[in-house]
Amino acid sequence: MSSFRNMFASTTAAVVGVFSTLVFCPIIAHAADDTPYYWDVQVSSQAQKDIIDKAGIEMVPAGPGKVTIAVDEAAAQALRDKGLQPKKKAPVYQSLPEQRRVPDSTYYGGYHTAADLLQHARDVAAKYPEIAMVHDIGKTWKAQQGTGGHTMDVLCLTGKGKPSSAQEQAPAAVAPNGCALSPTSAKPRFLLTAQIHARELATGELAWKWIDYLATGYGTDSTATSILDNTEIWVVPVTNPDGVDVVASGGNRPKMQRKNVDNSQTPASCSVVDGSGNGPGVDLNRNFTVRWGGDSNNPCSQTFQGPRAASEPETQNIQKLYASLFPDQRPKGGGDVPDTAKGVVIDLHSYGNYGIIPTAATPTNREQLRKLIKKAVPSNFIVGTDEETVGYSTTGTTDDQAYGALGVAAYTIEIGPNNGGSCAGFMPRYSCVDSTFWPQMKKAFTVTAQAAGAPYRQSATS
Repeated sequence: MSSFRNMFASTTAAVVGVFSTLVFCPIIAHAADDTPYYWDVQVSSQAQKDIIDKAGIEMVPAGPGKVTIAVDEAAAQALRDKGLQPKKKAPVYQSLPEQRRVPDSTYYGGYHTAADLLQHARDVAAKYPEIAMVHDIGKTWKAQQGTGGHTMDVLCLTGKGKPSSAQEQAPAAVAPNGCALSPTSAKPRFLLTAQIHARELATGELAWKWIDYLATGYGTDSTATSILDNTEIWVVPVTNPDGVDVVASGGNRPKMQRKNVDNSQTPASCSVVDGSGNGPGVDLNRNFTVRWGGDSNNPCSQTFQGPRAASEPETQNIQKLYASLFPDQRPKGGGDVPDTAKGVVIDLHSYGNYGIIPTAATPTNREQLRKLIKKAVPSNFIVGTDEETVGYSTTGTTDDQAYGALGVAAYTIEIGPNNGGSCAGFMPRYSCVDSTFWPQMKKAFTVTAQAAGAPYRQSATS
């Protein structure tokens, strides 16, 4: 099988493999504009939604009887051929204020590569060894194949009072008071995971800013200091680094890769990611063990769930991390997780401005989490289950795994509006990270961290 580099060498044909492997009429390959756009589509019936869903295209609600999709012209035409009427809304790519030049390794106006996101966590641990530590949590798919890839890391930050002058003079001799990969910990834990969907660019940047806020603010910012003195903060800065490599390879026209790059199931018809995001790989946020099996079986689909539960090394690494950080707090025989349970997880995504409750949650826990999320996210965010927010059921997701396997209070944030503006969608202007998203997520992360000691109890009484 050709190498990953060779898979992305072609720049001439726009291939929409998912449609050729489903019931869509085959599209003759030809030179065409594969630029992705956002399209609004009227879906007055479930059958119309099913056409989009079966094509493996992600949908974001855009009002009653309407959804937004991000696809290229060829995919939009395939939907027209099936009787739908996609209406072009806005380009996915935003105009850039400046061109980034070598040796600057960022892309698309300032976004960091996967290597940068991982290195930043290691740099923080080296600079602040008294409060920070990095753990290797496993290899990505490409790394396991010996064809490049990455080692996935998690950064832990925790405090133990203001460092002494001796510690400041000899930082290599100190270490955090905690941060062990063991479910037994003196402090409650808050885990943030980001960029499991590679094209959701702002999520990795927000994890970066959360890390910097805590590391640089410890001892000077009262909120950051209190959080670290009372909590262990864990951050996976990028959950899908192989996929981010593909995205970043597009430079100022980032590739629409959503999945990891495991091409072992990929047919030739979709061996290269197209302008719609259809192509090789497995959707890691459909591949977790709990409630796996209800999403796409089409390897070309954006939401391909994989050949079996937890088939992907990235998924396995996160599942093992959950079990290493959190004890199983579910009651024997099932039922509600008790309000004495500790620990909380956020998986950060874009877009839609939602706070999403795990489908696996019991009715009681669901309402407790609803109250916690409403306290954390901006007031204009819609909070609810996947059916109440994105409008369709998802399976094999991070939050269902954390809650369903261990009883951890977990939820998903979808950051960014669906309005066609410069801060909307998967690939907003980089300036939106500072101007819009960080103020929103600084509060959300802070509130969630402060609730880690009793997230169910706090949410029930707030």
